[in-house]
Amino acid sequence: MNIILDASPLGIGFYHRQARTGISRVVEQLVAGLQRADDVTLLLAAPTHLTETMRYAEVAFGPQVPAFANPSTEQRWAHVENSLLKPFSPVGKPSKLLRRIAYEARLRLGKETSRFETDHLPANALYHATFFPAPDDIRKSRKMPLLQSIHDLIPIRHPEWFTSGEQTVKQVLATLPANAWVTTVSQATKDDFCDHTGFDPARVVPILLAASPDLFYSGADEAQIRTIRQKLGIGEQPYLLSLATLEPRKNIAHLIRSFGRLVDGGELPADIRLVLVGTKGWKFDEIMAEASKNPALASRLHFTGFVQDEDLAPLYNGALAFVYPSLYEGFGLPPLEAMQCGLPVITSDIPAITEVVGEAAIRVAPTDSDALCEAILKLVASPSLRNELSAKGINRAAMFSWDKFTSEHVALYKRIIELV
Repeated sequence: MNIILDASPLGIGFYHRQARTGISRVVEQLVAGLQRADDVTLLLAAPTHLTETMRYAEVAFGPQVPAFANPSTEQRWAHVENSLLKPFSPVGKPSKLLRRIAYEARLRLGKETSRFETDHLPANALYHATFFPAPDDIRKSRKMPLLQSIHDLIPIRHPEWFTSGEQTVKQVLATLPANAWVTTVSQATKDDFCDHTGFDPARVVPILLAASPDLFYSGADEAQIRTIRQKLGIGEQPYLLSLATLEPRKNIAHLIRSFGRLVDGGELPADIRLVLVGTKGWKFDEIMAEASKNPALASRLHFTGFVQDEDLAPLYNGALAFVYPSLYEGFGLPPLEAMQCGLPVITSDIPAITEVVGEAAIRVAPTDSDALCEAILKLVASPSLRNELSAKGINRAAMFSWDKFTSEHVALYKRIIELV
């Protein structure tokens, strides 16, 4: 099968390392899995950010880099840009300046968005739009089937949690043809998508995500844990851990308030801290204002900012428990990653997360502070409960794998192509 897959989220993440979360991880795993699949001929596409995506692919795959479906003239210009960029760090000022100049030049020439003339693409190919809308040429083609990934409908269901600039999902839905196929990351997201759009449920297939075994594993040794504690300035105190972009949807202010209640009431041991991992998101100042209201609370909070992938497993392994009271998710990778690390989990009882954690975590209503406080106290006070949830979590996480994720995509590709 000829599969043309939009890898542009990976190009964006190559230069903006803080964007290498969530969707970027999903696309990266799918690209790697399809590259290994025997019955797939993989071509990458980049409707935007071709230069960045080609550089990502070269670094990630070396001599085995997949071919690109973009027109050859666009690829030649991208090679020229990359030859100028290679001597510089992707995050350095010279790189940023050169990329800005190239971007503005493409805009002036009308070359920022690529064209994909289907007559010049392989026969019997399928185009998989992994996040962004499919290019016009693909959507209008009567010969090439289209598969669109939908990760969540959060900006549509809860626009109050986003800035006006977050329009990608809306653009996808506004341009998605009725004869397309759709894959979602959970049954919950399929239900949301079909309810909102009226799309034919038979053409929507949930394929669940997984946690990378190379990045998320139990049994990190004490030396690794000490190293990450020192690196992030956590110290030797026991800590609860939460990992999320610091924005309203993740409900971090609610977690801080609930933790503060326990601090004020003297119910928690005096040395336990709350470690919050994640980049600053929309309305971050409101979260910080919540944290600064109480000096006793503020002294027991630790904001790490962005943490590199390779540091996450020892950070998880060193914690007492993982707390994730998110209000809404398309899937909810962090609880799964925490369970795979053997960390007991407290999380929300919303549909997508329940689908992931099952009975292997303590689930509470995301706005119920009493229930959240009670769950934290139970876990902190009971090593046996922590051990029980740790074992359940590891077993539950074993039900998810990226190999299964890839094989289900391959099976879906075959099904779609056979129906054309």
